[in-house]
Amino acid sequence: MPKILFANPNSRAMVARPEDIPPDVRPFYDAIGDRLLWTLERGDLAVIPGAVNKEFLSYLAATLGLLPEEFTVLSLRDYGGAGWYPGDRPELVAELRSRIEESGLGADQWTASCYLHDRDIAGWQRALGLDIELAGPFAQNMVELVNTKSVFRAIALASGVPVPEGLVADPGEELVDAVTGLLPRTGSVIVKQDQNSGGDGNVLITTDPDVVGLGAYQVLRLDRADRAAVHEALDGIGLATPPSLPRYTCAARIIVEVYHPHSTTLSSEVYVPACTAPVLMNYGYMRMEPVWKGYVFPPQDMPGPLHAELCAHSQQIAILAQRLGYQGLMNIDAVVDPAGRMLFTEFNGRAGGATNIDVIARRLVGQDYMRSHVVMSHNSLPARSLAGLLDHLSGQDMLFAPDRGSGVVVATDSSTTTGTVEIVSFGTDRREAEQLETQVEEYLRGVGV
Repeated sequence: MPKILFANPNSRAMVARPEDIPPDVRPFYDAIGDRLLWTLERGDLAVIPGAVNKEFLSYLAATLGLLPEEFTVLSLRDYGGAGWYPGDRPELVAELRSRIEESGLGADQWTASCYLHDRDIAGWQRALGLDIELAGPFAQNMVELVNTKSVFRAIALASGVPVPEGLVADPGEELVDAVTGLLPRTGSVIVKQDQNSGGDGNVLITTDPDVVGLGAYQVLRLDRADRAAVHEALDGIGLATPPSLPRYTCAARIIVEVYHPHSTTLSSEVYVPACTAPVLMNYGYMRMEPVWKGYVFPPQDMPGPLHAELCAHSQQIAILAQRLGYQGLMNIDAVVDPAGRMLFTEFNGRAGGATNIDVIARRLVGQDYMRSHVVMSHNSLPARSLAGLLDHLSGQDMLFAPDRGSGVVVATDSSTTTGTVEIVSFGTDRREAEQLETQVEEYLRGVGV
């Protein structure tokens, strides 16, 4: 069955207030949408938030053994309106209806796919006649439940899943008290917006001059840990007093967690079906320098018991989400602190940073790629042009080749917008994957930006 892919990482459900996304981060949401293009097959349609990159689509199609004309990619910005709500996009609704009709298949023979199954996507399903029954729960704000850190902490604690010590607070005195009370535990706390992604909005508050803020967008260093110092620090970022808000709105809640320096960051991805057992898709190290820059699958040098613990708790968390009524992809984050304790920090009911890597690996290597390969991804690598990078990789015999099962895939290309690309290196062992990545990085540094 063909599908319509709505690549909507810039959904209004991703954060409590989209305008709070840092301005320098916003252009990268287009690249996040492009990651899902690797799921396209013959006859599919896709709607992406940014411009259509025909050069990248030609490369993607060739890598997958497709022709560019065998699927269609449309840009949301080419149709009037704002955001993803179909009621604001009548021209796009008409265009998609027309393409469904031209396919010769009824709407019931098409499916919908997306980055995040929010109310807008449920609206597209109703407007186009796609998966109407599935749209029902998601029209009730289902996806916001499973992308909210406070919901995760509540159900995880109730079910015995280990989480960092922490509190949920509103901006103002409650937040000041929470930070002041938790700061002495390790000398550091991380302050997170209840709904946000990729570390955007995360603030590390620490009395340690040397601690690195892994996963934090901003670091605030305090000379002392008393309440006055905490109030002053939070006041500097607008969180020491409650915000002034319009009627019928509330402030974005804040999660305050004890931060464990020198921890290892892990992630897993699980597919949650409607009623049968959730399926573990992948898991690995999240590479933090200091914010997320990619993954390593499977995690290298990790003790066997931790593999088992990560997978077991991931399954438990996915079952909890399933009982709420969620189905679809779910990403789960965890850390292993210096004492060897595994602590789970959040879940996200949506596609994620590992989804495209997993899709590429399964399509190019096979379903059991984690048994046969080491896969390393690196995002936001500075690059001047896709063509130059592909020419270099081809000339050095570094492009992924199915016959040898190793090489480099350019997973996303934003060289003309953010000046970056994302690469995935496939090695039959760790050494080969690392060597491939190092060679690409050396080339990109050599050509400059």
